[in-house]
Amino acid sequence: MPNITILNAGPGMGFYIPGIIMHRQLKSAGIDSCVHVFERFYQQQKKDIIPQIKSTFQENFSIALLAHKLARNPQDALDDQAVGELLALWVKEQRRHFVVFSGFWLPILQRYRELIHPIELQIDCCHLDADYSVSWKMHMDIHAGMNNKWFHHWEEQAINYHIDVDNGMPLPFEERTNNLLIHGGGWGLGDFEKQAARLFDTQYNLSMVAYGNRDFKKEDARIHFYHLSSEWNIWDTDENGEHGFPPLYDVDRDHDYTQHRLNDAPYSPLYQIAKSSKAIICKPGAGTLIDSLSAATPLIILEPYGKSEDKNGLLWKHHGLGMSFDDWAAGGFSHEALERMHVNLLAMRAKSQNYIQLYIKNLHHNRD
Repeated sequence: MPNITILNAGPGMGFYIPGIIMHRQLKSAGIDSCVHVFERFYQQQKKDIIPQIKSTFQENFSIALLAHKLARNPQDALDDQAVGELLALWVKEQRRHFVVFSGFWLPILQRYRELIHPIELQIDCCHLDADYSVSWKMHMDIHAGMNNKWFHHWEEQAINYHIDVDNGMPLPFEERTNNLLIHGGGWGLGDFEKQAARLFDTQYNLSMVAYGNRDFKKEDARIHFYHLSSEWNIWDTDENGEHGFPPLYDVDRDHDYTQHRLNDAPYSPLYQIAKSSKAIICKPGAGTLIDSLSAATPLIILEPYGKSEDKNGLLWKHHGLGMSFDDWAAGGFSHEALERMHVNLLAMRAKSQNYIQLYIKNLHHNRD
């Protein structure tokens, strides 16, 4: 059985967490794999400024949107020596099977193809957005000849694959808590806090992810807070050298706001909250689509971060899997609307293919 190389990246979590999920599920199936995160190969000075950029984007979403439009190719930020060592390792190990969640990796893969020629590589390019995101758009000429896997596709109005995050069936709608999960994606972007205030007098309980350092004693008591640690970086590894999920803490209001780290095995603790909630209120990022479809949890859509997220939201609305916050508000924050979308998500989940299980099946088939 081959050793699978999973390539993921930030800056948010939508192209990072699916790779971690796949790595853990391959490991559970007895298949060797490893994860490489693009930002880990940045020069140190580039790494050092990322927390400040994140903080600026959280404080001002308009700046984040402008930066997205002006995004530049990050290849110049890479540490040439570190990349060279990685390529040498791949050559030594004769790696042939790659699953790519970010197009930023494509120039490095192109260099590897040239080094290992004429050995053919098996490369799955996993497009998690419904349109070309920035990283793929920058390298259209490279991935054109690769095995492009479109999970969501706006032009075809198709949802082809899903990732079964916990390898279990979604919780029935009537068994869920009356909770809404509210967050801003991996970087905490958008107007999710402002919109949450519109829900204070509704029938729902509110769970919100907070980013950065905050004084929770001053926060509104109608919100149950979870805290995504600002100390963690996407290139960090644990004591075993493994990449993992960003640490998420439960803020205990009843015990002097003590923060308890939630268990992240075998999947992100944020998913467990999403799975038991009636809806996710968030911008329509790729990772949020993965969670929504896997858990059959409706998506209440906030302002998107760029063109590809806009297409994500349109696709979810087209299939009745989500709706805009304003439309939901105009309907009185209807519980029935959420249940209809849950039913549609169940049907779509059943119709689409489980990408990781299909990948494992194909590996066994090719070996036989």
